[in-house]
Amino acid sequence: MSLAIILDKSTFQSLGHHELIQLHRYYIINVTPLLVSEILGDLSKEEVEGKRLPKDVVIGLANKIFPANTYVNTTYKRLLETSLIGKQNDFDNRPFLEAAKSINTGAKQGLVFEETEEEKSIRRWKDGQFNSIDEIISWFWRSQSKDENVVEVFKSKMSQFSNIKLEKKLGDNQENLKTLKEILFNELHKPENQKQYLALIIDYFDLDYGLAAQIFYRWESENHTSLAEFSPYAFFCLSIVAMYYVGINNNLFSERKTNLLDLEYLYYTPCCRVFSTNDKFLISLFELINPKEVHFITSNALKSDLNKFHQYQIESGEIVDTPPDKETDTFKIWDKVFDLKLSDFLKAHPKSQEQLRTEFEEILKAAESGEQGNFEGEPDFVTKTTYMRPTDPCVCGSGKQLKDCCLLKGQ
Repeated sequence: MSLAIILDKSTFQSLGHHELIQLHRYYIINVTPLLVSEILGDLSKEEVEGKRLPKDVVIGLANKIFPANTYVNTTYKRLLETSLIGKQNDFDNRPFLEAAKSINTGAKQGLVFEETEEEKSIRRWKDGQFNSIDEIISWFWRSQSKDENVVEVFKSKMSQFSNIKLEKKLGDNQENLKTLKEILFNELHKPENQKQYLALIIDYFDLDYGLAAQIFYRWESENHTSLAEFSPYAFFCLSIVAMYYVGINNNLFSERKTNLLDLEYLYYTPCCRVFSTNDKFLISLFELINPKEVHFITSNALKSDLNKFHQYQIESGEIVDTPPDKETDTFKIWDKVFDLKLSDFLKAHPKSQEQLRTEFEEILKAAESGEQGNFEGEPDFVTKTTYMRPTDPCVCGSGKQLKDCCLLKGQ
């Protein structure tokens, strides 16, 4: 058991080595493409005397991304496309990856995932290997984040929501934003505006016009009248950007340029079970949008939990499968999702190492069989290619390097 978590850059950057070890034990790390871009963006920062070189900063951050139990999510634009053409309506609070191939041997069916381009890049950066494309992308990323016109362009695209105003503000900012949310969502559900909002999504998120024709054909041919039913994920993303616009149009959110970039973290929340940040803007918007079945934990609470788990491991010498401290936010979230008392009661007798090895070899044999084929329903197995260096933290969660732990033991 484990829970997928998404961290924004400030949270990720704040975690030390021992905290990261515990994070990978109790969470599946969903690395968003935005986080990868933000890490690379540091490469083009100006050098400052007395501080680490930008290159060394990127190397340090890349080395914080441990290979085991970590996945780089598909881009949110690809999630939008997948949802709008009707291939995927729910992302199940799990990292969403695109399989390299599907396997159907008759006896077993599964999905095979290969190393993504982002994962290959992260591996290079760990060793300080940067190419000219990395430098160009980093420069472009930083120049985008400094674009003075970006907020004005955003406001012009969202201007159809300019009539959503509070006549009188009452209470604190969050209470006023909740009132505005009710007005906004009434607007977003108006039947006469649904096709117009579909066009806005395609324009704002800059989707391919060839794909747009396919999307509108599906809308017309299937006689859709509700955007929220046609593409729940697209409606979710539109509600995020529209809520931000309504907030700044009522002087309740700032027009900080980086806010528009930070919105992307929220686009990925349907692909996680837990989201963590200390950014007040993101926290406020997260509470308003309230992603389905996604729990929130502050960066400070997460760090505190991970340190308690590390201390428990030191004092007891044990590596346990569930969070060992019942007073932590992590334990409480686990309990809400898994009902730990019931899970413990229903726990099956542990399989022997020999049984596990036999099942593992059967899965590998099926994955490598070359018998590709489509199937319906859940796969019997999923394999993911991951490359590890001997100096990476061991997959068992001991905190030791792989070469000094399970690799040494021949496991």
